[in-house]
Amino acid sequence: MVWVIAFLCGAIVMVLEIAGGARLLAPHFGSGAITWASVISVFLAGLSVGYFFGGVIADKFPTPNGLGILLILAAISIGLISPMTHWLFPEETVIGVGGIPMPVENTFERIAGRYGVLLAATVLFAPSSILLGTVSPYLIRLASKGVETAGRTAGSIYAVSTVGSIFGTLGCAFFLLPKWGVSTVLMQMTGATLFAAILCFLIGALSTSRRSGKVHLNLIFVLALLVSTLGFAQVIYRRDSLYHRIIVEDVDNIRYLRFDASYQSAMDLKDPDRAVFAYTDYLHLCMLFKPDAKKVLFVGLGGATAQKKFHKDYPQMVIHTAEIDPAVKEVAEKFFNFREDERMKVFIEDGRVYLRKTRERYDIIILDAYFGSRYEVTLPFHLVTREFWWLAQSRLTDDGVVVFNLVGRLEGFRTEVTRSILKTMKATFPEVYIFPVEYRKMPWLYDRRNLIVIALRKPKKLSAQELVKRAEEMVKEGKIKIPQLPNYAADLYLRQIPFRDVPILTDDYAPVEFLNP
Repeated sequence: MVWVIAFLCGAIVMVLEIAGGARLLAPHFGSGAITWASVISVFLAGLSVGYFFGGVIADKFPTPNGLGILLILAAISIGLISPMTHWLFPEETVIGVGGIPMPVENTFERIAGRYGVLLAATVLFAPSSILLGTVSPYLIRLASKGVETAGRTAGSIYAVSTVGSIFGTLGCAFFLLPKWGVSTVLMQMTGATLFAAILCFLIGALSTSRRSGKVHLNLIFVLALLVSTLGFAQVIYRRDSLYHRIIVEDVDNIRYLRFDASYQSAMDLKDPDRAVFAYTDYLHLCMLFKPDAKKVLFVGLGGATAQKKFHKDYPQMVIHTAEIDPAVKEVAEKFFNFREDERMKVFIEDGRVYLRKTRERYDIIILDAYFGSRYEVTLPFHLVTREFWWLAQSRLTDDGVVVFNLVGRLEGFRTEVTRSILKTMKATFPEVYIFPVEYRKMPWLYDRRNLIVIALRKPKKLSAQELVKRAEEMVKEGKIKIPQLPNYAADLYLRQIPFRDVPILTDDYAPVEFLNP
């Protein structure tokens, strides 16, 4: 496995170098000799620094796990290259003479003039080249059996690494870049680096005690999941709208919709009706409270996964959606098989504005509206205040229900936003039910997860046992076509939630960005 790691890392270095010079920097600095000289110099300098520190670290920590940690850091640095490029080189233009758009000089050129390309290459590629440079001396230290064979071991590893570099150079130019975009290639290299880290931990697991081996194998499993997600993701669409950075990507048979770093929707290309994200099936719990629902409003479209399922399963329903971003509707139609018809309409409007203007009355209002950031999914504050819930309640039929897909925490640290929202809903509606997604399957709630919150305009006082029984009957009668719904109903959260230390959110005071430390 040592030789496989050497081959992989040699290839990865050259793929990064070719992709960096040919695709990332060329659009901003040109593809001339200065650009290539800068890229090559940065990689050579980074590898030199990596060779030195790799040898030092290997002597102090001569274990495969140490190299695995370095490779994880290398994977992170590679994964950051593409988002850093978009941040460092925004596509800005100014209107020049005659109304002709002219590109804005990039920051690096303003700072360093003709040496701006060298500075940019350093910022983008120095961390990954240094970390990848630690691999060869580390592998030599691990593979050496003694002084007598040190020369042969070093020569063999450098030879295999160089062969890998040849494959990486030719493969990038002849296969990877022509087939995929540079962002996808960088994600594949992130996955390949994580795979090399897995091999390191596997070596460590095989050479340590049984107990430690279990820990390493667990880590290997987690890394393998990351590889499957990152290494083979193919970005097929990217667009910056007025509200979101929209990304559509395929991972194996699953198509994902992302708003920047947050995943919004998913569709199985082989089985489009299957719920990839379990929470979309949990939304059907609302039918236990309003089985005769005829008219439903969704706030937030995303990839229209939930809307399509409701449209198919409940032929008596009219389904409306309020979606603020017209680009999201276009993406849902183009990539997620969404189609409007007489029973399913989309209104391009902010959800709260739509509710204020409409005179419709809905049996069910389903709130699933988020926007993404570089770091996490974020709630629009004006859709969680007391005034909003009053408005939503006024647009319900007499025994209508509100369903809220709330991404949050109920226990542990950083629960303030979730508890404030729930406190506000409980102050507005007479009865509120909370169904943490897959709660009994994964009972710990110390990290964020989907919480399906169902608020009733008219209280029904249903117990967990009654909800499960009702779900079983409706599934058996074919009124609900989700066999697992009784299990989802059994996830009803019954613990007491403390509210004394959190505020009720209002239009005047809704500090959702600052409630969590």
